Amino acid sequence: MTDNEDRMNDVDQTLAEVRRDLEFANSTGDVYELRALQLLLQVTKAMHSEHDIYSLITYILDSALSFAEADRAFLMLLDDNGVPRFKMGRSYDGRYLPEDHFVISSGAVQDALESLQPLIVSDALQDQEFSKRQSVQDLELRTIMAAPLRFKKRTLGLIYVDSNRPLTRYSKHHVNVMSSLADQAAIAIANVQKFETHHG
Repeated sequence: MTDNEDRMNDVDQTLAEVRRDLEFANSTGDVYELRALQLLLQVTKAMHSEHDIYSLITYILDSALSFAEADRAFLMLLDDNGVPRFKMGRSYDGRYLPEDHFVISSGAVQDALESLQPLIVSDALQDQEFSKRQSVQDLELRTIMAAPLRFKKRTLGLIYVDSNRPLTRYSKHHVNVMSSLADQAAIAIANVQKFETHHG
């Protein structure tokens, strides 16, 4: 089986799972879960139809921004030394962000990479731990989300989202969506030999 067939099998499996969950959410009437699952369905379908890596990652970052109602989203990839490096940035109004805008909560990134789990802080300035961090104070960050990109037990990088507004609604769906978006991004990136920085 080729790498591309592996990738499509992964996408097909995710698509089937999302469709099953969508039917269940429809029957239970969970409106917010429906929104989360519909977004994941759209992203997973895009994996089949979109073959340009830049367009696909743009779509994934924009989806994360929309769902989190956030200001900025960044994609980072790990270099040979395991250090996360800027690869793409997007703003809530659809602009590509250049690398000089890449000022983030490095602590949140490190926490997510060490735990290998999505990290979500709904109001960093009110959080006992994050409110003490200099980057949070300097950037006046409220919402912070970070999800590792994992593919076949390898960590490729991370999706990072932040906002100067607190997250008004928080539920398990935020964790599920961020984790799934990161999974889809990891599948896409793992299938590409060369991924250059997009400056917009």
